[in-house]
Amino acid sequence: MFKNIEISQVFDPSECIVVHHGSCLDLLKSIPDKSLQLIVTSPPYNIGKEYELQLKLSQYLEQQTIVITECVRTLSDQGSICWQVGNYVDNGSIIPLDTVLYPIFSNLGLKMRNRIIWHFEHGLHCSRRFSGRYETIIWFTKSKKYIFSLDSVRIPQKYPGKKYFKGPKLGQYSCNPLGKNPGDLWGKKKGVKSFLDYI
Repeated sequence: MFKNIEISQVFDPSECIVVHHGSCLDLLKSIPDKSLQLIVTSPPYNIGKEYELQLKLSQYLEQQTIVITECVRTLSDQGSICWQVGNYVDNGSIIPLDTVLYPIFSNLGLKMRNRIIWHFEHGLHCSRRFSGRYETIIWFTKSKKYIFSLDSVRIPQKYPGKKYFKGPKLGQYSCNPLGKNPGDLWGKKKGVKSFLDYI
């Protein structure tokens, strides 16, 4: 299916796949205003991994503000931004990054549609606190007229054949035949491999 698709290193609306090796700001600056429908990212959490330089929290937020501002510029009026982050730990004190990033998005005029909890069973084991087993995906839009297709992400109903047993809808199905809304707690569910299965 994808045998003849080429991978471009430069953004162009006609390209199917673009892989940019380098600063995301360089890539973002090459993208025209309001040209993206969906931005999904998991930026560095400022915890000192080998691919990031650990900064003071204030510096990290300044850096993120620059990137978020460019993302908002490239986002269409009907588009969405999904920003996946974890916790920043400063001398043993946990700072949930989504809570300190929220004002940046809000100040740029975006509206939060969901705060999604991504639960997983693996990760570092802590000895002085409970081990962290979740991250958050904060979903923002520019306007009320954003694109969202619930039917394409529905999951199987717990009781698919359940019907109303009384009242004016007696005998009719009491659930959506296409499945149920997956909710805002994501993780290992039957038939779901990762959070990317939801988008």
